[in-house]
This record gives sequence, structure tokens and C-alpha cells, in this order.
Amino acid sequence: MRPRTRWIRDARRILAVGFSILVIAGMAYEQVGRVRERRRLVHIGTSYDVGGRTLNLHCVGSGGPTVILDAGANDPGYAWAVIQAHVAPFARVCWWDRAGFGWSAPGPYPMTLTVIAKDLHDLLHVANIPGPYVLVGYSFGGFVVRVYHGIYPAEVRGMVLVDAAHEDAGARIPAWGRALMPPIPVPLRYPVYLAAETLAASGVVRLLRHPRPFSAPGWTPEQAHVLMDVRSRSDVVAADASIGLFNDENERQVRASGGLRDTPLLVLTAGLPLSVPPQFATSAAAYQEVWKHELQPQLARLSSRGRQVIVAEAGHGMAFEMPEVVVGAIRDVVRQSLDFSTSAAKESGLPLAR
Repeated sequence: MRPRTRWIRDARRILAVGFSILVIAGMAYEQVGRVRERRRLVHIGTSYDVGGRTLNLHCVGSGGPTVILDAGANDPGYAWAVIQAHVAPFARVCWWDRAGFGWSAPGPYPMTLTVIAKDLHDLLHVANIPGPYVLVGYSFGGFVVRVYHGIYPAEVRGMVLVDAAHEDAGARIPAWGRALMPPIPVPLRYPVYLAAETLAASGVVRLLRHPRPFSAPGWTPEQAHVLMDVRSRSDVVAADASIGLFNDENERQVRASGGLRDTPLLVLTAGLPLSVPPQFATSAAAYQEVWKHELQPQLARLSSRGRQVIVAEAGHGMAFEMPEVVVGAIRDVVRQSLDFSTSAAKESGLPLAR
């Protein structure tokens, strides 16, 4: 064997061994990190088995109908902590963690809106939280609660959409707000999802992550720290990929979910444009007019009892920036739903719900 050939072979072996050591070290680093997270973070909520995996739910308060809070994309249910505390005095109120977020175990692939809505339904059934419910969806959570209604309309007594996502937003928003890449072809999506799982399991995500500082009205430093920690879990990237790779399918499913008939509905709309670099400010302001006066009113028209409120001083983060506005909207819809239920019972001759 020539010396050059032997040198190349030896170099390949060294590289292979070195790479294997890095992978093993990365996996160990990741596992140690996850163990430390579990020790540091007190589990908030209760885990329920929903067919071989667990989902997390946290409920407080009393009185009906029960309010179910669904968070924005990438966020755990704990993002509702402050609002939940202010709703509890007048209604039973629950937040939950979608599969792979917060304290919930990873879910199946892909996690489309239909899968997420059925997860929520199964979780509420196993946890013995009877409906009907007032559903509150913030941003992406608006998609979830609409699809939930589409599948289980009899279980929904009212709805609040908090600057909720709209299925036509991707086509209307200027280029600066669109995804940098076109939708990935379906056959390639699973390999991308596996790559996200691998990056998380090998410690790469944990090594590169930089948790964003968080503070908001009503949040204590301790609560803010918990939210930062739960948001920055490294394995969230796989859960996010399982949902985000199917934006096109999710938009199709939310369109197919249909209207809300005469369900009491309140749509809260941000009055301020999205935060963008200065060169896009004019474009962002123009798009916000489309958002306020075209897309969001379409959501209000999903129900014959729908109403839109434009919150002039709020941006898309209104659930954090102005929690009192969201609490007021929930209180309003809870009252409407009770009045609506009483009226329907009188008209039908059925006994009033207690």
C-alpha cells in the first residue's frame, strides 16, 4: 500500500472516531441539560395519559363555562399565567401544553391542526373537564380553536380571538414578512423533521440557544424566569418543525373548519403595526391597515354574533402587553355565553343549566 493511500485511510478513521466522540459527548451534554432542567423547573399543571403519551393541563378557578386558553406558536401554556390568574375569580380557566411544548411529551408527526385539536379534546376528556367551553386563541392558537370548533361544534359556547392568525395573511403580507424559503416538498419534510430532532438530541441546539429576556406587566421575575426556561427547551425545535413544515396543510384545515354559526365571538385586533426594521416601517403600517380592516373583520364575520375590537395601543404581543384587555374580553364572552345559553334553554323549554 502506498504511503499516500495509507495516510488518507488513517485520516478518515481519525475523523470518523473524532466525529463519533463529538456526537456521544453532545448527546451526553444534552441529557445532562435535560436532567438539570427537570430538577430546576417545578412541574406546573398535571400530566394526563392520552394514549401512550402525556399532555399537560393546568386549571384554576370555578364556575362555568370553563375557559380554555390556547397559546401562540412556539409558546407553552404557561404563557397565559397572568391572564389565567385574573380570569379565575369569575370562571374555571385552563391552559394546556401542546405536544412537545411546556411539560407535555412529544407528539406524532406531523402535528397538524386537526391532530392538535383532537389532542386537546382527548386531554379535556381524560382530565374530566366537561364542556361546553369558551375557547381563547392567541395568534396561532386562533387556528387551533377554530379547527376545534369545526370538529366539536357542540362543545364550544363562546370564543375570543386575540390578534389571531388568518389563513390569508401569508398571501397579503409584504415580502419582508414571508418565509425566506418556499414550502418544502412533502417527501422532504420528514427528513427535515428528523434533522431537527437530531440537532436537539445531539446538544447543538442547547449549545447555540440564547434565551430571550422577558418581562411584561403583571409578571413577577420568578414567573418570567420560568417562562424563559420553558420556552428555551432544546427539544421544542422538533415540535415546532412538526407543525411549521405543514403551514400549507394547516391553512387548508382552518379554511375547511367553516364558520362559528351563532357562537358568541369577540375578535381583539392589534392597532399597532408589527415591529420591523426602519426601512420597512411604511410597508408595515400599510399592511396593518389590511390586517385591521380586511382580514380581522373576516374573523368577526365567522359568527352572526361576532364583534371586532381594535385595541389602538396594542401590538401583536397584546396578550403580554395589555393582559387586562384580554381578561375583559374573556369576561364579556363568558357573560354572553351564559345569557345565550339561558335564552336558548327558555326557547327550547329545557331546564336551565346550573
